[in-house]
Amino acid sequence: MTTMSSPIELLGTKLCPWLAPAFERLQAARRAKRLGHAWLIAGPAGIGKLNLALVAAHQLLLDAIAPPQPLGPAEALAALSARYEPADHDADLHWIHPEEDKNSISVEQIRELIEAISLTAHGAAKVVIVEPADSMTLSAANALLKTLEEPSGNAYLFLLSSQPDRLPATIRSRCQRLDIARPALAAVTAWLGVTDSTTVTDAWQMAGGAPLRVAALLAQSEFKWNNELRTDLSAISNDSKDPLAVAETWAKGDAELALIWLTRELHEELRRRADGEGSTAVTVRPDSTLHNAWRPLTLRTLFEQYDKAERLLNQLGSGVNLELAIQALLVGFQVNRG
Repeated sequence: MTTMSSPIELLGTKLCPWLAPAFERLQAARRAKRLGHAWLIAGPAGIGKLNLALVAAHQLLLDAIAPPQPLGPAEALAALSARYEPADHDADLHWIHPEEDKNSISVEQIRELIEAISLTAHGAAKVVIVEPADSMTLSAANALLKTLEEPSGNAYLFLLSSQPDRLPATIRSRCQRLDIARPALAAVTAWLGVTDSTTVTDAWQMAGGAPLRVAALLAQSEFKWNNELRTDLSAISNDSKDPLAVAETWAKGDAELALIWLTRELHEELRRRADGEGSTAVTVRPDSTLHNAWRPLTLRTLFEQYDKAERLLNQLGSGVNLELAIQALLVGFQVNRG
């Protein structure tokens, strides 16, 4: 096995197979000398947006056009889990994400970025990756506008977002958009090298079809504790369990798995309400437990909770105070507060 010098290098030289069509679109534009300077890469969390952006960045920085090697599930998970750890990388690569213990990208970060990319590139290009772009404050987004409108000739910006509609229209209109769709279940099963399709299907449903989340779930092999998570959430909604205690447990355990599970449950509950099922309270299936516990919560509250859970998932590893953030999320499920 080849040892890479850093997670950034690994994620910049190997590509998850389902990202190949999106990567080819960027490469085709480069070959035709029509590659735009600002791209909005959109897709669900766990789809590989950062992997695609880093591979594109690597090619631009080296002025190369070559197919990357395939990225396997184990090395993908290892690299992504360590991506925020300090490591050397190309001086012309500027990767912006929320600072430690922060939930958003500040205007100060964007101003420093603008100053940095105004300098002469050391190599063939300068590349900026903003992750997640929808975490920029309004002032930060406004500060970035001029750079999007008038980028220097060899500067390229990739804005990554799981919730692109949260970005100001002025930002979206100045970027070419590249949407990454979830690959077919069969393609993900082949990538994972798993023969038990039932196990993959269960993980697929729990992770909402996002391949990297599916891989994370299978690596954990902890489907059994989804009943514990359901019990915790139901107890919080029934005001019989303290959100602070649950937050501490989740933060010390596999917080990513818990949040993946939670976003899936919220998505399903929102779907039920959209289908007109939200007015009934029939406890006939195990997954009805939360449906019944969440009945007193308004549709708006559920949408807000889904948004918070997605944003927290995107911020994992960026230095956010995990226990405090989970606590704030779980408090929103208390019926008396909701």
